[in-house]
Amino acid sequence: MSRNRTSPPISEIAARFILPGPVIAHEEIPTGLINTTYAVTCRSGQTHTRFILQSINSAVFPEPWKVMENILHVTFHTGAKNHGAEQLCLIPLRSGMSWLTQPDGTIWRCYPYHEDTETFVKIDSPDLAYRAAAAFGNFQARLSDLDPTALHETIPYFHHTPTYFAKLLAAAEKNPVGRLENARADVDFILSQKHLTTLLVDAGLPIRITHNDTKISNILFPTAPSLPPIVIDLDTVMPGLALFDYGDLVRSAASTADENETDPEKIRLDPVLAAALTEGYLSTASVFLTPEEKALLPSAPKVIALELAIRFLTDHLLGGVYFRSDYEGHNLARARNQLTLLRSM
Repeated sequence: MSRNRTSPPISEIAARFILPGPVIAHEEIPTGLINTTYAVTCRSGQTHTRFILQSINSAVFPEPWKVMENILHVTFHTGAKNHGAEQLCLIPLRSGMSWLTQPDGTIWRCYPYHEDTETFVKIDSPDLAYRAAAAFGNFQARLSDLDPTALHETIPYFHHTPTYFAKLLAAAEKNPVGRLENARADVDFILSQKHLTTLLVDAGLPIRITHNDTKISNILFPTAPSLPPIVIDLDTVMPGLALFDYGDLVRSAASTADENETDPEKIRLDPVLAAALTEGYLSTASVFLTPEEKALLPSAPKVIALELAIRFLTDHLLGGVYFRSDYEGHNLARARNQLTLLRSM
């Protein structure tokens, strides 16, 4: 989805927040795929301090205020338990509100800029795998005593695998653009794995607060080794199963190739990285996980890999209406990559 490239009045917007001084510089951070993000620099005397100013993409989040209420609940809860600790927190407006709503409905929020941190786009060592999984496990642990019903479900049925499975069956039955024949073997394999579609959602596991985007780039690692990592990008935080986060982390981080790989022979689950991810996750999450959740840990990456394969294949059968594709059959290739990964688990 394209963004509106009209430059917003950053200095005016920033002035609405409680910052230490006027904005003397700002620059857009282009790495985000969804929201529009700026680094703004404020001056107070001889001190220059940076902040993150960000608007929410309402095309992706049609009710952005629900996203912000979730973020407010989560950051307030973790801040109260870890007062003074380096963490993600909202900078309030001068009016006392926690985010700015413009007349056109656009929502802006402001965060501290965490200096002296580094990010990664890929996990390439067991040590980094352990640290990343421990960070996400700790994120869940710090929220394990917050009532999930206090948060909105901003993306309904986000990880409800049976719903995706039903949509695939409907797409295969209608075959609206005549693509079923070439994908029939893939559909048949998914049908043979139907038991995985209900394994987690029907297991009676407790509903918890989950991040739902557990990729390594959503963690800030302080350069000082004594400081803990900071989990960021809380837009998808909502009620869910703890194993969704763990399963997607292993599925994505322990795969030897990404979902766009063109050579299926390169795709498998790296057992060393998977073991490090599991060990790191349990080092912080075991304090709240039930025996039932722990018993289903090995199945969680399989469920998420199957779920994503179903989503890609459904979109292929429908003609490509959701996922952006770069070439004919891209979503079919993505689906097959996930099924190859699933077979290796």
